[in-house]
Amino acid sequence: MPSVMLPPARPVVRGAPPKALLGLSAAAFDALRPPPGCAYRDLFSARLRPDVARWATGHGLALHALKQLQRSRGGRSEKFLFGLGDGYAVESVLIRRRDGFTACVSSQVGCAFSCRFCASGQAGLKRNLTAAEIVEQVVHLGPRVNRIVFMGIGEPLNNYDNVLGAIRLLRDRRGLGFPTTGITLSTIGIPKALRRLREEHLGINLTISLHATTQAVRDRLIPGAARHDIGEVVTRALSWADRHRRKVTFVYLVLPGVNDSVADAQRLVSMFADKPARINLMRWNPVDAIKLRRTEDRMLSFFRHRLDRAGIPVVVRDTQGSDIDAACGQLWLRDLGGNRASDR
Repeated sequence: MPSVMLPPARPVVRGAPPKALLGLSAAAFDALRPPPGCAYRDLFSARLRPDVARWATGHGLALHALKQLQRSRGGRSEKFLFGLGDGYAVESVLIRRRDGFTACVSSQVGCAFSCRFCASGQAGLKRNLTAAEIVEQVVHLGPRVNRIVFMGIGEPLNNYDNVLGAIRLLRDRRGLGFPTTGITLSTIGIPKALRRLREEHLGINLTISLHATTQAVRDRLIPGAARHDIGEVVTRALSWADRHRRKVTFVYLVLPGVNDSVADAQRLVSMFADKPARINLMRWNPVDAIKLRRTEDRMLSFFRHRLDRAGIPVVVRDTQGSDIDAACGQLWLRDLGGNRASDR
């Protein structure tokens, strides 16, 4: 596929950047005295009515734009590339399910944690996305979306305020009215942020990318999280689960010769038996230039059997969208090198 050419970056303008239309709260919208017939919900349309666009432009509000990049051969996944105002780009994926559509959205341009199995961190962290840029991804993926997962580019808890701000905008009943029970925040688990999240009055779902049962292996797989004790990550996540009376999901990417030993399986049992937790076992989605192997079915079955026998809820999640490079950040890296379009 040919390289993607995004529009050139906007020229640098001194002073405060324009406020984004999709960053308006309902109260801020009311304060701008919208024209008759313009409701807050109208802002959350991928195709703004001309009168709404004129009103927004007149108030110096930045509108939105999207470039669709690629669609999977099977039709179950569609990948989108968003060109941002400063020339950077992020990805989102629309995933078809039996009962609806899931929007997999990004929270940062790049990532600081350099997970060995992930494409997003290979170019490092460029910047955080604003709450408006996060909301925009959901808006453009369309009204069919009935679940949102923060599993795209970036670490959501490393952009805590904007991610939580976006969730509050998405759930506003005057806007999209998206139920928080349909939103999943996926994180490597930053203990301080998990402590804050525990006290939030938001009924979201929490997923922890664990991928190891020892500190040494986790440091190897997620170098940027080496200062985060694995025991504290698990404890904070389980504390969140107790506080909100719901299970927390721990994702475990089974990698041959890395974290798939009998001892690893037993440690998982010891960590989560009789706890408010479930385990998602994953098979690796290959990423260019990363030398890891995909696990075999028999090893996934072995882990599932050991966990199930211990009474721990467990499912095997297979990857989707490998035909469109759907692992986080692959297209962003391949087509832009992680850089601004104007820097190529």
